[in-house]
Amino acid sequence: MSEPVQRDFTQRVVAVALLVRLLAITVALFGMIGQPITGTMLASVLVLSATSFSFLMYPSAARFVMHHPLAVVADLLLTLVVLAVLGVESPLVLATFSTALIMGILFERRVAVLGATALVAGYLLVHQLQPTPTSGFMINLGIPALYVGLVAIGSVVRHAHEREVAAARELVDAHRAVASADERARLAREMHDSLGKTLHGIALAAEALPVWVERDPATAVRYANGLAAAANQAAAEARSLLVRLRADEPDRPLAQVLAEQCRTWGDATGIECVFETHGAVDLSTDARYEALAIVSEALENVMRHAEADRVSVSLAGAAGGTVRIEVVDDGRGFVVPDGGVSPPNHFGLTGMHERAVQAGADLSVTSRPGRGTRVVLDLDPTKESSGVR
Repeated sequence: MSEPVQRDFTQRVVAVALLVRLLAITVALFGMIGQPITGTMLASVLVLSATSFSFLMYPSAARFVMHHPLAVVADLLLTLVVLAVLGVESPLVLATFSTALIMGILFERRVAVLGATALVAGYLLVHQLQPTPTSGFMINLGIPALYVGLVAIGSVVRHAHEREVAAARELVDAHRAVASADERARLAREMHDSLGKTLHGIALAAEALPVWVERDPATAVRYANGLAAAANQAAAEARSLLVRLRADEPDRPLAQVLAEQCRTWGDATGIECVFETHGAVDLSTDARYEALAIVSEALENVMRHAEADRVSVSLAGAAGGTVRIEVVDDGRGFVVPDGGVSPPNHFGLTGMHERAVQAGADLSVTSRPGRGTRVVLDLDPTKESSGVR
């Protein structure tokens, strides 16, 4: 959470304190029913009410106070003036308690202590300067103690929220660190399984090439052609790996990533792709990577073979906490081979099933000629694979 979040919280608490001030003024006026309302008292009511309403009704006034907390000093002086004019016995003293709370919320602890000292000292001074000072527990001790207590409460609220903000920030940082570590581990696995093996084969063939140049030029030509083909394959694998890595950003919600994947694919193919989500669901970094790869392969199959006009991709939470992802098209469909393996010379279905196993998920592909195809991936977060390849 950033500083604006902290400021917004503080502004809301100050607004509540000022609403309490208006309520206190209302209660004080009801308490004075039957008593004469002097011009001084009416002016005090209007000034206290106006300062509260200006903060509550005008965002510019609230922003000014939030950016210049010393403006509360003016409120402190106003409070002391009200006490001096009306006396500490006036019911409107209730309306001055919010000043103490606001000081505790807006100021650091040391400044808040100084503000509380100034408020209590001003109150006691006003009390002693009255022509006929009254006495009593509330007048002599109760009200000053309430001022100190409200400043302390405001300070506690402020620091409690600051600790909460700091804890939330640490949690976000920790989550990002874990996501980064998962991404590095995933990248290492992907490079080992695809690009690393291809590059190792290129290295072995390159080592043998000089020997064949001397012994059998024709074989050397075949080796050179093989090296060129392997280099092209390595380049394609690198591009595919980068595209997949960029497609999944662990710090973004899965729904947002899937929606963007669907939109990008639809723009590239000209086929309508509609994304729907039901509920807030997400997966671990490894599981969502495999899920996005399966969705990508399903969309690739639609583009190559389905001759579809429309595709829908949906993400939803199912019973028992299971996450379900569906890709449905209205294309020409096909006969699904037994066991869900790919037809000869095709690898899409097989790769999708292998990725589902890697993610600890269940994958089903249903299709009929002329009736479209439906790919359903069910992932149980409690049974996700460790991702070891």
